[in-house]
Amino acid sequence: MAGPQNISPADALQVASTYVNGGRFAEAVQLSRSVLQSQPKNADALHILGLSLYHLGQYEQAAQALSSAFKARSSDAAIANSYALALIALDRTDDAAARLEKFARKGKLTAAGLSTLGDCRLRQNQPKKALACFEKALKESPTLIAARVNYGEALKQSGDVAGAITHYKDLVHSDPSAASAWRNLGLALQDAERFGESTEALETYLTHRPDDLQSRLSLAAGFFQTAAFERALAEIDRVLTVAPTHAEAWNNKGLALRTLERLTDAEAAFQKAISYDPTLTEARTNLAHLVHDIRGIDAALEVFDQAIADGANIEKAHVDRGFPLLIEGRIKEGWAEYRWSEAPQEQRPGWRPYRTPAWTGQDLAGKTILIWGEQGVGDEIIYASMIPEVIAQAGKVIIECEPRLAPLFKRSFPGTETIARETEIAPAMKDRSIDYHISSADLCPLLRPGLSAFTGGQPYLSADPTKRDSLRAEYSGELARAPLVGIAWRSGRKNNAWLKSVPLADWPPIFATRGPAFVSLQYGDHRAEIEDAEARFGTQIMRDGEIDPLEDLDGFASQVAAMDLVLTNSNTAAHVAGALGVPTWVMVPRAGSGGMPWYWLRQGTACPWYASVRLYRQTRFQNWESTISAVAADMAEFAKAF
Repeated sequence: MAGPQNISPADALQVASTYVNGGRFAEAVQLSRSVLQSQPKNADALHILGLSLYHLGQYEQAAQALSSAFKARSSDAAIANSYALALIALDRTDDAAARLEKFARKGKLTAAGLSTLGDCRLRQNQPKKALACFEKALKESPTLIAARVNYGEALKQSGDVAGAITHYKDLVHSDPSAASAWRNLGLALQDAERFGESTEALETYLTHRPDDLQSRLSLAAGFFQTAAFERALAEIDRVLTVAPTHAEAWNNKGLALRTLERLTDAEAAFQKAISYDPTLTEARTNLAHLVHDIRGIDAALEVFDQAIADGANIEKAHVDRGFPLLIEGRIKEGWAEYRWSEAPQEQRPGWRPYRTPAWTGQDLAGKTILIWGEQGVGDEIIYASMIPEVIAQAGKVIIECEPRLAPLFKRSFPGTETIARETEIAPAMKDRSIDYHISSADLCPLLRPGLSAFTGGQPYLSADPTKRDSLRAEYSGELARAPLVGIAWRSGRKNNAWLKSVPLADWPPIFATRGPAFVSLQYGDHRAEIEDAEARFGTQIMRDGEIDPLEDLDGFASQVAAMDLVLTNSNTAAHVAGALGVPTWVMVPRAGSGGMPWYWLRQGTACPWYASVRLYRQTRFQNWESTISAVAADMAEFAKAF
C-alpha cells in the first residue's frame, strides 16, 4: 500500500514514523525514500529508512542508511542505537559497542541504547558489564522488554542460572505475551537440567513464534533428555518440513532414529546431514559411532578417514578417530590420534605452559617431575592410578590437581607435594626446580599403551578413616539396616548426559530388593526426582545435606568409603569408588553410542582400571531394561550375604 500523496516532507516523515511503530515497515521504506528523493541528507528520513530495513531483515542496506543518518546527525543517541542494532545483526558487535560507548560516557544514552549496549556486552562475554547496562536501562524504563529479557540472560552468563530462571518466571507471569522470555526460560531450565519444565516453556514460546526453527530443535533436545524420543522426532520433522536441507536437523533426526533402533534410517539421516553440510563434524562422528556399533571398528575408521580425505575439520576428525581405537583397547594407536594436532602442543586446550621439558619416558632417577591434571575430575582420578608408578621411578613428584582433589591426593600419595591448580600458573611454580612435566592423561600412552600393561587396578586413593567411620555409624544408625548401597544415576555432561544417565524411574526392580539401605551419592539438586521415586516405589533414599560432591570431594570420598556397595552410572562416583577399592557396579551405555567413555572399553564385565568395579553394559541403545534386570538379580544375591 502506498503512503499518503502530495504531503510535505515533515508530514510524510510523521506518517512514516507511525508506520514503523505499527510494524508497517515496507510502507515506511517507501515513504521515507520519497522524502529522500528531494532531501537526500535528511537524517530523520535516513533513520526511518534504516530502521525499517533492519526490521525487514535487510541488514546491509539498513546499516548503510543508518550510517548516513549518523553522519548527518552524530549527536542523536536514538540514531546511534538503531545503527548499533544493524551492526550487531551484521556480527559487528565491537563496532556497535564503540558507537554506543561514546554516548554512555556522556550519560546521553536512552534506555533503549543502554539495553543495546548491554546486548553488546553479552555478545562480548562481559556479563557483569551487561547487567550494569540493563539495570540502568530498567531504572529509566522499567517495562522495556528487551532489557528485561536480556537481564535474565546476563544473570545466566554470570553463572546465576537459578536467578535467571526466577527472573524469567516473574517476567512471564507479569507479561505472558513476552515470547522471548518463554524461550530464554526454557533454555535456562535446560541448563539447570529441569527438562520437563524446559519443554513446557519452549512449547509455550513456539505458540508465539512457530517459525523459530532453532528453538524447535531445542525443544526436541529437551524431549531427548526426558526420553520422549518419538516427540523429539516429531519436532525435528516439523523443522525439516520447512527447511528440508537443515543439516543440524538431519543430524538430530539421525540421533532420534538411532535411539528408536531404526538403524538404517538413522544412517541415512546422518549421511543427509553430511551431504548438506560437509563441515558438520557432529554428523560424521555420530555416523561413526553408529557404524562402529553395527559393523565394527573398521567401518567407523572409514568414516573418519573420509572426513580427513575431504578436508572436513581434519584435526577434529583425527581426535574423534582415536575414540573407537581407544574403546577397542588399542590405546597407543588411539592416543596418537586423540592427541593429533598440526599445532604445537602448547596450543592444546588445557595445556599448562611450563618451561621445563615434557616427560616422554626419560629416566627419572633423582629427577623431579610435575604431574598436572587437565580434564574433568573423573578423568583426573582415573589417570591418577598411574601416579604410584611414577613415584617409584622419580626422585620427587609434584602433583598439580583440581583444587577439590588436593586434600584427597595429598593423603593418598604421601611423599609427594600436592598443589591446588590455579587458572594461571602461580609465579612460585614458574621458579621451581623441575626436570620434567606431564599431564596425568599423557601418562596413559607411556604407562598403559595396551591392555597387557595394566597392573591389576588396586586401590590408590585413601579416604579420611575417621570421617568414613563416623558417616557409616550415622547412616547405619539412622537407617537401622544393612548393607549400605550408595547410588548415583545422573551425568552432568551436557553434550551426552541423556546417553549416560539412568533415571530413577527405571530402577523399580532394584528398589524392590529387600535389605539394602540406599544412600544418594548423586551430585547436584535432584530432590524432586528422589522424592518421586520414594513415593512411587515405596523405597527410602537417604540424602546427606552435609556432603556436597561439587564442593567437598574429600568429604565425598569418605561418604563413598562408608558404603558396602556403590551402584552408579558412569560419573564421578564410579571413579571415586573404584579408586578407593569399594565394591562398585557401573551401568555404562552401549558401546558405539558416543556416550560411553573409552576407558570402560568395549567388552567384558571387568574394568582394567579398578579391580573393585564390575561393569553392567547396556544391550539396547538408550534402553536400560535388561541392564537394570541384571543389576537387580545380582543385588538380591549381594543382599543375602548380610
